[in-house]
Amino acid sequence: MKIESLKFDWACFGYEPGRPIFESMSLEIPVGKSYYVTGPPLLGKSTFMKMLSVLVQPEAGSFFINGQNTSNMSFEEFLPYRLNIGYAFDHGGLFANRFLIDNLTLGLMYHKFCSREEAEAKARAFAEDFGFTKLLGHRPASVPGGLRKLVTVLRAFMMEPEMLVLDDPFTGLDGDACAKLIKLIETRRESGEIKHLFLTARHPAIPAQLKCENLVIEHGTARFDGQAQWKAA
Repeated sequence: MKIESLKFDWACFGYEPGRPIFESMSLEIPVGKSYYVTGPPLLGKSTFMKMLSVLVQPEAGSFFINGQNTSNMSFEEFLPYRLNIGYAFDHGGLFANRFLIDNLTLGLMYHKFCSREEAEAKARAFAEDFGFTKLLGHRPASVPGGLRKLVTVLRAFMMEPEMLVLDDPFTGLDGDACAKLIKLIETRRESGEIKHLFLTARHPAIPAQLKCENLVIEHGTARFDGQAQWKAA
């Protein structure tokens, strides 16, 4: 299902009673762009990304995709959108009892997108590009933390989604892996495969390189700062 519009309407959310993170947030997000989700620390950037991914829902107000209130959608109704949103979070987690190749192919196999052979071929192509082919048969606990992070991020690309939500995807990766990940995003943006990109990053030089526009989270709401991050760099 193509994603043609995104809109928050008076959305409120908090993890603890009486301590809201977002209060009456209304924002229509122009699609087909790349956004650097930024703002002061610990004020809701990761929560905003989870709301975009529909991993959490507003407690009051609404989040609309293509004009449809996601809070009112059944699992079956939302599934076509879910399959077109790739997301990765800093603590996204891998299945500890599965090999890295199984973690990478999990979504493709669960949703029966392709055969096991095709899914594993895609996983091996990523592993070859990023240099960890020999570790595909290892479980997460037996590989470095940077590789666990990389596999979590690459898993978001496996189903070739048009909307990508990446929360701090570069922290923990070495310089070579960062450069290859940036190139992967650029290539898929240029090809039109990735149409909507949202990312957070600890260093603004990366979103500047990706020519992201600033989407600022602060004071319980979200806003555009009116200036592209890449122009400000």
